[in-house]
Amino acid sequence: MSSITVVILDDDAFLLKVLQRTIHRAYPEVDIMTTSDIDEFWQLLNTKQDLDLVLSDYLMPQMNGLDVLEQCSSQNPYPVRALLTGDMTLSTMMRQPNVVHAYLAKPFNEADITALFDNVAALKSLPFAFNVRRQLGAMISFPVYPLILKELRDLIQSNEFDLHDIANVVSQEPIITAKLLQLANSAYLGFVRPTSSIDEAVSRLGITILMAITTSLLVAKNFESSIPSDVHEKQLNIAANYASCVKRFAKQAGFSLQHQELLFSVALLSFVGKIILLSQAQSDAPDEHAQTMADGYVSANFISAYVLKLWGYDTKICNLLMSCHDLDGINDNDLITFNHMLYVVRQVIFDKQTPMQLRAYCESTGVDPLLCHLISEFDWHSYTS
Repeated sequence: MSSITVVILDDDAFLLKVLQRTIHRAYPEVDIMTTSDIDEFWQLLNTKQDLDLVLSDYLMPQMNGLDVLEQCSSQNPYPVRALLTGDMTLSTMMRQPNVVHAYLAKPFNEADITALFDNVAALKSLPFAFNVRRQLGAMISFPVYPLILKELRDLIQSNEFDLHDIANVVSQEPIITAKLLQLANSAYLGFVRPTSSIDEAVSRLGITILMAITTSLLVAKNFESSIPSDVHEKQLNIAANYASCVKRFAKQAGFSLQHQELLFSVALLSFVGKIILLSQAQSDAPDEHAQTMADGYVSANFISAYVLKLWGYDTKICNLLMSCHDLDGINDNDLITFNHMLYVVRQVIFDKQTPMQLRAYCESTGVDPLLCHLISEFDWHSYTS
């Protein structure tokens, strides 16, 4: 883990010591500053502009933890903001959706600490410029981490589940069930026999694609009060078309099913940042950070990568999201071909490049000859008409 600097605010001196001990046991190299004094906390926040994590208790006599983090979001939006709370109800979480990036539930254990710090460290490793990270931290439309997504992630990571367990969780949300069934019957994804069973839909789509679909739909639900449903649906259909095309292109290129599902997920999850940008544009009084993002200085894919990393998504997915608009956008040799695949499909679907022009450009820049050949052989019409 790269070095992380954290400041913790809590009026309970005993809990501060427990937290410090637990964190240092898991991560001896983490630089921890603790305080029970609100004035000292603001001094630390103002003098340490490159803090990686701010962790505040929720119930304190001097100031409510949500108010603390809300002030942090405008005063120093660079660090990740986490709330330590025994109340994980939806009403508490939804009060200020842009204030809290992560929650540390009481009673916490070392696994909870590990999950939080691993995400913060992975986020720090992503190649965001300092000013971009500050703009991302100040987003006025940061989506609340959906409880169903956490339930799914915990279930999958436990390795003690079957597909019926997964189906039971996603069935809590009718809109997710409907979309999973729609895609599980999609000819674009290669399914020819219809199904009305959510269990079979889960089995057909697989865990990777299911998580991407669920995440995209839950983000859309988070902003249903600020963005019309037809706009949500249009953006999701655009992303689903892009994702289906990427998967079909990867299949024809001979990629494994696992890699096809990975690429589908990256393409679909690009929808997350687009929805957040649309929500920011709908704000009654967008602030300077929101306007900067809405004007395109921070791309939708960067926003997607930032949010999804905080939600525990694989760094591989986040790196691909950040690089898929650029042939030279990635340094990881294991991901270069995936990056090229996403780039090629984006150019045809979104930038309306002709296959002939795109093939010539890719050949001149050293893209894999197999991919170059496939550009002119692939049936683009089904996805661009």
